[in-house]
Amino acid sequence: MATSVARAEQSSLNGIIYEPQTKKLTDLPTELLEHILCFPVLKHVDVCNVSCCCKRLQDVCHGRGKVWEHQYKIRWPRLQRFYRQNESCDWLREYITRHRVGIQIRRTVESISKRFFTDVPCVGHVLGDSFAEIESLGMPEHFSEDELLFILNSEKRTSLTLKYYAKKILYFLRQQNILRSLKTFLEKPAEQQSALEGAVLVDQYCNPLADITLESISEQIDDMAEKAKKMLRINNPSHPSLWVTNSDYVIEDFELQRQVLWALNAVLYEQLQYKGNECDYYNPLNSYIHQVLLRRTGIPISLSVLYMTLARKLGVQLEPVNFPNHFLLRWCQRPRGYGFLIDTHIPTSHIDYHSSLKLIIIHYPGYVFLHCHFYSLDIHVIICRNCTIGD
Repeated sequence: MATSVARAEQSSLNGIIYEPQTKKLTDLPTELLEHILCFPVLKHVDVCNVSCCCKRLQDVCHGRGKVWEHQYKIRWPRLQRFYRQNESCDWLREYITRHRVGIQIRRTVESISKRFFTDVPCVGHVLGDSFAEIESLGMPEHFSEDELLFILNSEKRTSLTLKYYAKKILYFLRQQNILRSLKTFLEKPAEQQSALEGAVLVDQYCNPLADITLESISEQIDDMAEKAKKMLRINNPSHPSLWVTNSDYVIEDFELQRQVLWALNAVLYEQLQYKGNECDYYNPLNSYIHQVLLRRTGIPISLSVLYMTLARKLGVQLEPVNFPNHFLLRWCQRPRGYGFLIDTHIPTSHIDYHSSLKLIIIHYPGYVFLHCHFYSLDIHVIICRNCTIGD
């Protein structure tokens, strides 16, 4: 009795009545609940169970919230590049779609081996049916590719048959996607096409399993352009190329153009040691732009695409020349194909039109050359010649 009175007196101290309160998880702020539910040990099953507890937690775990965004990105990190930063998205729907695509892709790949030995005696027919099944899903292509990559990157020395067929399907799907991109590219107006993008598409088609993007190639070329600008700044601190930000800007002055090409030659052939591959000229790697940048070795057409792209970034317009058996660039172009010719296979080789004719006659005795051999090429022809190894 005395104890009860004491508690009553204590609770009414100074005239304020204190009542015991019970705190619940759902009383916490939404931001804190989201932070708790994004804890790494929680899986999608745990989130589903939590969201079924009450209306409050169901609202916290809504499809566009941080909880499902975290679940999606932590399970499939490779897919983050397909979403813009802070993009509003129904992450729960994306999660369910990607999960279902994974189940269907794995089911299709696992069935190939069985069908090959029981239903159809030709592996080509089996793979063709499998490609058709995957394409008929109507799901985002990057979801299918991500699941196939997940199979390929699983633990080594396990499920080797599954990985074998997953690789074949991935190869086919990527080539089909690249062909569609190439068709779209070729349908663009000529002024919207670039030799570099065409070279990247050819490279991607020939190496569909490699991680090759126009963005990564452009970043490497931008770094080389910055090196050329540093070289220019040493010799001419007021050169207009140092402030070129618009790719449509073209320097008109002949001497300023010559300074740009001098800086390019110094960076490419002296500083970075790029060279033509004389010893193994017909190696396919010489034609792939990502391998040219990696090995710093190429053939006339791949080196010319690199050279003219760099020159264009610095305000100098060069044109590819329709010369047989050897790809050239023309500088200070004039009507009817006249001007200076650049052979990127031979460092710092700038020769005028008449001198080039003399060299051509020496190297190709008996060959009849026409003025059309010195006309500029369009992107379509460059792509076709790039597909011909050794051009």
